Amino acid sequence: MFWSSSWKEARDYKQEQRRTALAAGEQLLADSKVEISPSLGKEILSSNASQIATHIKSRTKGWTATSVLLVYIKSAIRAQRDSNVLTEILFEDAVRRAKELDEELERTGEVRGALHGVPVSLKDQIDFEGYDSTIGVSRAINKPAETHAAPVKVLLAAGANPFVKTTVPQTMLSFECSSPLWGISTNPYDKERIPGGSSGGEAALLASDGSPLGFGSDIGGSLRIPAHFSGCYGLKPCHSRFPVKGAATANPGFQAIEVTMGPMGRSVADLELATRVVVDASVGHEAQMEGLVPLKYREVELPEKLKFGYYLTDGFCRASPACERAVLETVEALRKKGHECVEFVPHDPIKGLELFAGITSADGYKTLLSSIGSDPVESSLFLTITGPKIPSFIRLPLVWIIEHLVGDGIFSRALASSRVKSSRELQHWQHQRDLYADEFRKQVWGELKLDAILCAPQATPAQKVGETWDLSPLAMGTFLYNIVDTTVGVLPVTFVDAVKDAFSDDWFARGKAGSKIIEKKVYQGLGGVGAVYDAEAMEGIPVGVQVVGKHWEEEKVVEMMKVVDEALGPRGFGPGKFVQKGERE
Repeated sequence: MFWSSSWKEARDYKQEQRRTALAAGEQLLADSKVEISPSLGKEILSSNASQIATHIKSRTKGWTATSVLLVYIKSAIRAQRDSNVLTEILFEDAVRRAKELDEELERTGEVRGALHGVPVSLKDQIDFEGYDSTIGVSRAINKPAETHAAPVKVLLAAGANPFVKTTVPQTMLSFECSSPLWGISTNPYDKERIPGGSSGGEAALLASDGSPLGFGSDIGGSLRIPAHFSGCYGLKPCHSRFPVKGAATANPGFQAIEVTMGPMGRSVADLELATRVVVDASVGHEAQMEGLVPLKYREVELPEKLKFGYYLTDGFCRASPACERAVLETVEALRKKGHECVEFVPHDPIKGLELFAGITSADGYKTLLSSIGSDPVESSLFLTITGPKIPSFIRLPLVWIIEHLVGDGIFSRALASSRVKSSRELQHWQHQRDLYADEFRKQVWGELKLDAILCAPQATPAQKVGETWDLSPLAMGTFLYNIVDTTVGVLPVTFVDAVKDAFSDDWFARGKAGSKIIEKKVYQGLGGVGAVYDAEAMEGIPVGVQVVGKHWEEEKVVEMMKVVDEALGPRGFGPGKFVQKGERE
């Protein structure tokens, strides 16, 4: 047992433990007698989760749970070397499970379930028996989970094979992905940029073909922002549709905005398969003990013509040319397929930001920050945790100055809401949340009668490491749908193009200004030196789009994501595309 009062010693201990496990994985690959030709390895990496399971089930030559796992162990080690995305290494246990699955199939002729032999990666917070769920905090080391989290139990029952856990940011309330314990995780397309957070390690691993299927979580964009930044697919279900029991948290007892677990992958097919497996398990006795909605996966037949609403600004920060282009190209592709797309202005989106900041800051983030212990606080949390610390005698005049002298009534609303509240005040804020959700649904699903909304997950593509210390409100684009608690999918649309995504007269003409303070930082006078958004520097970075559906519409959102994906056509994303891109370069 390791004992130390120093976070640095804890860091060194855990990172050495990881290095040892990775070296053992390298040796395992070197000693393996399983023959895997380069062409088979490439085919395995280029197959989605469903195809992997099908090949293993049909006993396609060379395709076994063991051979598939070995290919992904090698690929995950590469991804770790490039982007620092792994925490707990489960290789030895995974190899044992793979052999058991192969022997079971050989003996019975039957697969264990729909994910038989499919390697799966897990966000670090998801408990796996015998391994830590450190969530980037040194005080949580050497406290292995005593039992599997509910999602893991479902996955194992379906024949899946968890083989790694992935990095998260400190407190899991940041869209950077770094912690003093595990260090900085980076974007697979650019090591100077972030992969998103808090499911950042998961997204980066998947996007770089280091895993065929993964699971993350989302309370304010924690699954969707990484999918957008790193170029993978993700689904944020409604609360109570996916199990969350057994997930470590930095903020126990907080339920005013519910966290949801969701699948992440390299295709819509990955999300569909994982969703089918998990929600079909929701009718079991154990699932009902967790309070899940007992609703199996429903087959959905879409109308021939769908109605999509879209917007190009979330009201807080206008979408960058790259993110605007992703939405407009999606709209154009859908229109060519005969679908209706209408631009609209969401109901008071800044209210959604106010509500998120107001509710999450009610205790001054004391519970959240207490999880950190003696570890140094990550800079990416600066703006988030500073608001509630400002005394009221300073806050009130500061809010007035920002609104009336700076002329930024949007930022002033966010700052005014981020403060400590009494239980009575919090109850009032929660009531306002419910009223806001009602108004939003009335507008979007009632008056406009939309099937889905298309919008940018965030105003820009991935920022540079360390650049977001004062940009946390940019998550406004995803906060909104946690407040409303609706189903949202994210899929990659394009890559930043230095020419197409430079500032233009058309962009200026379309743009509707948001927060002066934030837009100055993001665009620096709209294209000036030091701007966060720089199309030339960002060239080649993925850009995604959100597909927003109604409450409890996970199945319909998946089907609509298929429609969008097909309309957009081949564009450099999907199983094996990252590895192929690297080989070409």
